[in-house]
Amino acid sequence: MRTIAVCNLKGGVAKTATVINVAAVLAKDYKQHVLVIDADSQCNTTEFFGGDPSVGNLADHLRAKCPSGFDPAQQLLEVIRPSNFSGVDLLCGDDSLMDLDLSKVEGQEVNVGILRDLRELIEELDAGLPPEEEPMDWCLIDCPPAFNAASAAALLMADEVLIPIKLDAFALRGMANLLRQIENMRKINPNLRLLGCLPTMWYKSQRTEESEKILRESGLPVFDHIRRTDKVDEMTFAQEPLLVSSPRSAAGVDYRRLVRELVKGGKDNG
Repeated sequence: MRTIAVCNLKGGVAKTATVINVAAVLAKDYKQHVLVIDADSQCNTTEFFGGDPSVGNLADHLRAKCPSGFDPAQQLLEVIRPSNFSGVDLLCGDDSLMDLDLSKVEGQEVNVGILRDLRELIEELDAGLPPEEEPMDWCLIDCPPAFNAASAAALLMADEVLIPIKLDAFALRGMANLLRQIENMRKINPNLRLLGCLPTMWYKSQRTEESEKILRESGLPVFDHIRRTDKVDEMTFAQEPLLVSSPRSAAGVDYRRLVRELVKGGKDNG
């Protein structure tokens, strides 16, 4: 199961839009079975995909102390549900995720390794599936705009980190901190790598083009940009991903191109 954490410490950079649209294109165009994990306390991904946190969510299991004889990963597996989009399963978020800060990890009040254990369990179960049943092909994690217990759990689970980035001075300056946090997590999860940066909400202007040039000259892998369009906002009201609500929109076309690259393996980061 290829596992990608979609992460940026800055909000408003289209992390959730990226998770939603990449998951939908993988499921519909490539017939892939996708697990989406909502690790953001805003829970927009959960709402979009029709999830119900009251029947089980990530926050409950990050802080749960299972009775002796119970497997926490198995308990978490049982709250994954099909979403309202065919081929996409959902592990809901909950607004109480914001209460799970790193101090509670250090105090062992949070099972920060539970997502890593969930992945191992899914892969073990998938290896034993009969041919007529579909394994889980991809996992996309919508991370919070902060480095907290939920984002740490996501980076322990993931193989790769995709960084959506809005091309402004604040976002570019914040990249160093995020890259430092990713490097720190590699001490615990040595398989973690930077998949690439994804410029989002791009529009033609001298400032935007200059910012993109700076990013590309940084030595980091950079995907082709996602163009800004009102269709992304309209998508949230329609509760349909772009390939359904506006497949020919600029962002709809761009997200399909992104998924083609991901399926081929992603950007080469040396």
